[in-house]
Amino acid sequence: MSFSIPHRAYSYCLLGLWVGFSLACQPVIEYERSDYPLPEGVAIADCAVGTYGGIFVLNETTQPTTFNYQVPNNLSTSMVLSRLFSSLIEFNPKTDRFEPALAESWTVSEDGLSYTFNLRKGICWSDGAPFTSEDVLFTFDCILSEEVDPVTDKKRPRYPSRYYEKLHIDGAPIRVSAPDAYSVCFELPTTYAPFLFDIGLLILPKHKLSAAFEAGHFNKEWTTQTAIETPEAIVGTGPFTIFSYKPGERLVLEPNPHYWRADTEGQRLPYLDYLVIKFVAEANTAIAHFATGKSDASGVGADDFEWVQRAADVYDFKVYNMGPSANVNFFWFNQHRGRSESGEPYVEAHKLAWFTDKYFRKAILHGFNRRGLINALLFGKGEPLHSIIPPAQGDWHNPHVQQYEYSVDTARSLLASRGFTWDASGQLFDAGGHAVRFNLLLVESASYDQIGVTFVENMKDLGIEVRLERSDFATLLVRTDDSFDYDMTILGWGSSSAAYDPSGSKDLYLSSGAYHFWHPRQAEPATQWEECIDRLFRLQEQTLDRSQRIDYMHQIQAILSDELPMLFGYSPNRYVGIKNKWQNVFVPRAGSILWNLDEIWEARVEP
Repeated sequence: MSFSIPHRAYSYCLLGLWVGFSLACQPVIEYERSDYPLPEGVAIADCAVGTYGGIFVLNETTQPTTFNYQVPNNLSTSMVLSRLFSSLIEFNPKTDRFEPALAESWTVSEDGLSYTFNLRKGICWSDGAPFTSEDVLFTFDCILSEEVDPVTDKKRPRYPSRYYEKLHIDGAPIRVSAPDAYSVCFELPTTYAPFLFDIGLLILPKHKLSAAFEAGHFNKEWTTQTAIETPEAIVGTGPFTIFSYKPGERLVLEPNPHYWRADTEGQRLPYLDYLVIKFVAEANTAIAHFATGKSDASGVGADDFEWVQRAADVYDFKVYNMGPSANVNFFWFNQHRGRSESGEPYVEAHKLAWFTDKYFRKAILHGFNRRGLINALLFGKGEPLHSIIPPAQGDWHNPHVQQYEYSVDTARSLLASRGFTWDASGQLFDAGGHAVRFNLLLVESASYDQIGVTFVENMKDLGIEVRLERSDFATLLVRTDDSFDYDMTILGWGSSSAAYDPSGSKDLYLSSGAYHFWHPRQAEPATQWEECIDRLFRLQEQTLDRSQRIDYMHQIQAILSDELPMLFGYSPNRYVGIKNKWQNVFVPRAGSILWNLDEIWEARVEP
């Protein structure tokens, strides 16, 4: 049952008032739940039984750019869409295992080349239309369908999607078929261990989007304007649907009356009446809103922990210390060996000689006081990195790689061994008489600026002159990925999928990958060790033995820590604040702050 127009408008007004009022003045708004029967294949949640009601408020600094899952989007969009749609299976970060979702079970052939998913029966979309295997086929057809490029005469995806490459293994597409209305079969061209991670895509409704797909404007469907004007047109199988969207202010979600999960007492989830996502311009504002009781949960930066914690008793929340996060940052030198269209080398010859010398890079890392930076920037709440995979990623992390502790003496000794010398003023010169000077390109931000200033001061101890270049993020990406006009830069790296399986970062590891920054745009590996990493990475993808996969990744980390194509920075501690009134709270080690929003319920205190 959907709301009538007058009732929806009235509720919207109340909700708008609620969001703007102080906590003492909040009117009570309850969502009117529909009594639709649960599907035959209802999933029973493993959580403490709760009660209905409550409005959960989150702050986001970015807004959804689309409500079409297959159109390229940002993190905010992905977070929202994961509340509106479901996938065949879901990764449970509590158990580090995949669990049934829209598919109630699945089987894998002995050779690992065939996966058959058995769909739950009786599931409906949020508009009441039945969910079947046709919806699954349609979703994958949208990604895999191709057309011929009139310029190159080569095949390309009909609708560009970030998932197109995911559904190709060694260049060959995955084949999808539906033997009947409640089963789907995937045929792989070769064994591929992380397949379940790649198959966890959100499923779209054929009855709503097939006309646009056939007409050639699929990627123009379900825009932000749709959410503003006709939110009921966007239907899903996730725990929530769109109640209202006002860009620049808030997105309000309400329970999906046909959601397929229930608690052990047969109550349809979610428990919440509304999920409100408020948009604020700055991360500092978002944290301040949480610390003063205006939102219910927030990530808390290590540098904000102390002052936020002081407000915990006043506004009745708790800040959880999740330990070092799966997010990392690292520096890298431009090692591009090619030339621009004008014939000029991307990197001057004498600089390229420095940047491609691993002992020069090792000297730089030894000379960088990362622990001092962590103490100054994060008040000691973080850890220096020694591997591309941080300790937060569990078994995948190799703790036995080469370590690079801060030591000016070690750094100067390495430089001397490579023919570098110092003049009377302390300036470092290479064997050809070139003074060692280079630029560090940074994103304009207070934290990156402090990193850069610390690095500059540390390099002075080695006789190296570093000049900071500040840039907006878009320009930095152009310079590092297109024009290659830079000496050195630093970026953060974080991926929720990569935190649970390394294949989520394959574009970083593989020599042909889009994020293989240090040797970009190479048709073949530039070095023997990169060729070795390519081989090891493919091997870990082709074995189903998890322990063997871990061993391959440990070997890769050992190579990268020895060759040091990137200079490891640090991993900040992860803190998450949540109001104490919320029950069934679970914070995963990576990804969304609250993985299980459909299970969260409010413990109300009787007046």
